[in-house]
Amino acid sequence: MSSPKVDDLVKEALKRELERRKRPTAPSSEPSLADEVGALIDEMVESRKSKMKEPAVVAHPKLKSNQKLFSELTGVYVRDEDDFGVTCFHDYEWDERLVPFIPEVDKGYVIEEEAASNILLAWELNEKVLCYGPTGAGKSSLIQQLCALTNRPFVRVNCTGDMDSSMIFGQLTAKDGSTIWVDGAVTEAVKYGAVFAWDEWDVTPPEISMGLQWLLEDNGKLFLKEMPGSTKDKQIVPHEHFRLVAIGNTQGQGDDTGSHAGTNVQNSATLDRFGTAVYINYLNPLVEEQMINNKWSASIAPKTTKELVKLANLIRQGYQAGQFNLTVSPRSLFSICRKMAAGYTLKKAYKVVYLNKLNETQRKVADELFNKVFGSRED
Repeated sequence: MSSPKVDDLVKEALKRELERRKRPTAPSSEPSLADEVGALIDEMVESRKSKMKEPAVVAHPKLKSNQKLFSELTGVYVRDEDDFGVTCFHDYEWDERLVPFIPEVDKGYVIEEEAASNILLAWELNEKVLCYGPTGAGKSSLIQQLCALTNRPFVRVNCTGDMDSSMIFGQLTAKDGSTIWVDGAVTEAVKYGAVFAWDEWDVTPPEISMGLQWLLEDNGKLFLKEMPGSTKDKQIVPHEHFRLVAIGNTQGQGDDTGSHAGTNVQNSATLDRFGTAVYINYLNPLVEEQMINNKWSASIAPKTTKELVKLANLIRQGYQAGQFNLTVSPRSLFSICRKMAAGYTLKKAYKVVYLNKLNETQRKVADELFNKVFGSRED
């Protein structure tokens, strides 16, 4: 049943007041018109307040208490059905030894949606990730920025063909007249829950890669065969937040192009242990332009940025076709822009960052490409 309107209540109060005034004059204890109307209005307000309820706070069905939606975390638009929860952390949740390894968020960095979502979802599923692609495509920086956004420690080791296993696993070290075991990078990451970036994984000596076989398995452990103690002591159970990402130019099956000297064919059993493989190519030109504009728009005109990215992609095509033995990575572009912001001319910055690294024949071709894009300008 609907409540009476204020107008009706006021009319009723006026009627009663008129009837009261027709009576003989005498002291009256009855409320005045103003009091009665005011009381009625107050009653209505309180009645409506009692019927109003605070809106219930409904948690997003895809989120746990320590998660953010992928779209919110990265600022990348995705369809609702493709959005998912990503676990994020606070500094106090980490061992104090790992806090210094949490990267800073680069506000000028532009996230590539497909690669980022595949990697973050793999982390949620606790899968090992293989991340590969051409030199300078931004593989390591992507992993670093995903760690920054989720506040995960990022432990990176650049592997070489002659590296020693102690760098990865640890070693006995003399101290105060005795020997003690000192953990390697991967051992610390495993123990305390960091993201271990196994960079240039495809040049790792196979005997070291095989030492990580058990760790790469689901629910696997790290076995430190060189560490003193019992077999049980040598087995390290990974922290629940430990994640591993192998980063390289190839997917571990060798290099057919001749561009990546020293890469090894990895054991197929190793490859099979990666639950997610992500190919990272050079950035979309519009994304690369946006990243440059985010950092250097005050000193470099958007038109110059667009042409610079165009030049970089022409060189990359030449690199893939075997015309150049060196490509222009986003890192190289940023170095050119940094020098221009410091006062270098465009041509001089291009020369010291890229041209001077080429042999004479290749340098002439790269110089012609510059003139094709920019003309013979020196600024």
